[in-house]
Amino acid sequence: MRSLIFHANLQYAEIPKKEMERVINKSYKPTISALLKRDVPFALNITGFTLSHIPRDLIKEIKDGIESGLIEITGTSYSHAILPLLSLNRVKEQVERDAKIKEELLEIKPISFWPPELAYDPILPAILKDLKFEHVFVDGEALLFSKYMNTAIKNFEVPYIRLIKASRGERKYLNYFLGLHKLKRSLSYVFGGKALVKGVKKIVGIPVWQPINITILLSLGHFPLMNEKKAARWLNPIKDVMLYGTDIEFFGYMPFAGKVLKISALIDFIKNNNMKMVLPSRLPMSERKFYLKTSSWAPDKSLRIWREDEDNRRLNMLTQNARGEYAFMAENSDARGWESIPERRLDAFRAIYEEWRRENE
Repeated sequence: MRSLIFHANLQYAEIPKKEMERVINKSYKPTISALLKRDVPFALNITGFTLSHIPRDLIKEIKDGIESGLIEITGTSYSHAILPLLSLNRVKEQVERDAKIKEELLEIKPISFWPPELAYDPILPAILKDLKFEHVFVDGEALLFSKYMNTAIKNFEVPYIRLIKASRGERKYLNYFLGLHKLKRSLSYVFGGKALVKGVKKIVGIPVWQPINITILLSLGHFPLMNEKKAARWLNPIKDVMLYGTDIEFFGYMPFAGKVLKISALIDFIKNNNMKMVLPSRLPMSERKFYLKTSSWAPDKSLRIWREDEDNRRLNMLTQNARGEYAFMAENSDARGWESIPERRLDAFRAIYEEWRRENE
């Protein structure tokens, strides 16, 4: 069995707000429609903010997919906030605000939770369990790296880091060809099934594996030395895993290393290889148990991307005591990275200013 989850976030760091309608029409609508028409079950991780800004016809289609058992809606934080950077009160408020919107618009209460950027800390499972969530999506590699209890004294490198560098144009061809070899080797540590995550409270974790995501993306884009047949040879032996677990915007709108992918190619890949697809919460349990460290699905599994830039330091400091409606926008992770456009960052600073003005009038 395999599963899919598509992450939808109209506050995407690199997408201007004027493009929101185009993202919906080029990516969200055709992707969701194609999956439903071909009877492919999938999870949809859509932020409460995003759900509030999509048209009624798309909301109706999502509701129809939920009722037919083809769509599993996940919980997340309302404005795509990095939860380990917030106070516990704000974590709870972000999660509850997201859940409220989904109950109002979709008439459903999610039982699975997607932490934005898979950013996690050991208290998060306790808050999620208190709010009646049963599953949390986690970064598979972060589970494995968590055996190093103090990463400040342990250096490690993600095996496919060369592919990440190639996508950024760093020694593009050399890193790409060397990276493919390491990508294939990295699939050897992927395990199937859900795992028990030992936090302040225990919760069932659904691992998302970056080596699988990258293999699928490269094959669907027909990058050099990669195609669907090779991806199938690499992935067919790996059972009970997430086959795809990242941005929906890569299909129809946002280029991946310069190429915009077609959802039809992913569906054909599934159908041509006779893969049995189930909703993520229905993947079987493995017997594995892990302590998961504070981490994310960044290449180094840390929170540095959202902490260390000077603008980010300032934003994080200013939001520590923020309250109210404006604060949700200030906490949006896409104002901080990966490569945030100035418009997104200024939205966060502006929200803090408006909240400050409101409190001091």
